Amino acid sequence: MPTADVSNACGPIKPGIDTRRIGPLILAVGGFFLLGMRQTFTVPLTFGLSLGQLLLYVGAAIWALIGTDVEKSGIVNRCLVIAILGYLTTSLLSYGAAMARGTVPLGFTFGGRYIFADLALTAMAIAIIAMVTTTAHIALVLKGLVLGGALSAAFAIVRLVAGVDLAPLFILPGLKASDFLLVTDLAREGIERAQGSAGHPLELAGVLTVVIPLGLGIIASARARGQRTWPWTICTAVLICGAVGTVSRSVVVGLAVAVLVMAWRWSIGRFAATLLAGGAAVGLGLLLQVHIVSAIMQSFANTSTDSSIASRALGAAYVATHYRDHFWVGQGAGMYPAYRQPVLDNQYLSRLMETGVLGLVSFVVLIAVALVLALRASAATDQGIAELAGGISGSLAALAVISTILDVSGFVQIWTVTWILIALSAVVWRLHRDGQHEEAHS
Repeated sequence: MPTADVSNACGPIKPGIDTRRIGPLILAVGGFFLLGMRQTFTVPLTFGLSLGQLLLYVGAAIWALIGTDVEKSGIVNRCLVIAILGYLTTSLLSYGAAMARGTVPLGFTFGGRYIFADLALTAMAIAIIAMVTTTAHIALVLKGLVLGGALSAAFAIVRLVAGVDLAPLFILPGLKASDFLLVTDLAREGIERAQGSAGHPLELAGVLTVVIPLGLGIIASARARGQRTWPWTICTAVLICGAVGTVSRSVVVGLAVAVLVMAWRWSIGRFAATLLAGGAAVGLGLLLQVHIVSAIMQSFANTSTDSSIASRALGAAYVATHYRDHFWVGQGAGMYPAYRQPVLDNQYLSRLMETGVLGLVSFVVLIAVALVLALRASAATDQGIAELAGGISGSLAALAVISTILDVSGFVQIWTVTWILIALSAVVWRLHRDGQHEEAHS
């Protein structure tokens, strides 16, 4: 383990402590509280930031500035830099255009919050790229997300099985508990869907679907390095059970896409075993007449009469009629909810309406670039890097699918995880690139 320089800017530090690990540890703890604790529990005097957001935004940024040797992190992928700047620029252009035109009072409020979040998330992504410099660092950050997601999934499972909601009880002393109304009337096929630590059952489904591939990547990476895998196997199993408990079609579709993306570099044996395990689980659930399994199957059969699908169709029709009103830069970043318009539940359509065609293209390009970087890194000769990169690519693919049924930028947990994955895609790509250079010179 590298020995820290006692002249570090943070002050004297005992020799033998790897200060480079402190930044990723802050990110891991922040990720745990981001997903494991409800984001309505906020830190006083922080303008409504939750503990997870405070650690990820502020803590990570401060440590990146004073505690990290940025030169060792190398140059980030230029395509990703351009994609991030393009996304941020289109958001600012849309916000500025809306301010110039004038908007309703709520538009100022919503737009300001959205731009602040974009700036904070961009800073967080830069901090992640600067601080996370090794495979162990990546694994540490991902483990924080997996542990937080597993805790939220456990809350959801207890709610489904015992009818007790434990999530409101997980709050640390000193945090401010905002008024929170548990979403009601969201039963599907006779099952009252739990929301765990998320803000909505659909967000919980999205978060768990995105985190499950990360759990699989951690397990495979640990196995490749000869490390213990059972804690992460248990966490991933809890994640899967919690995701199934949401009775959401997006879980099935998202995980199917994630597996297909991850499987391009799997052995035939692993792919076959995954398909057999999934098929066996569904078959056993139907055989034993497990209500949740049959409910999910029924939800696919009843798509023609499903109210949520009808609502999304109404929103899509509205967008098709009105997106030309502000074709290039949209109504204003984050301002769609300020007007009386149909609910969209679709990130692509929301981005189109709020920031126009330029904003939509910038979002698609950002996710595509991150996915390509992770896919390229999943071909690394170092199995530890390859498996983690494969998990990240699967998560990004699942996120791209989930964005068609959820306006992810409107939910703190999944939107923050989105930017964490974008940043980590650059990190795994950099490690893969550095490994190729080392092989070329050896």
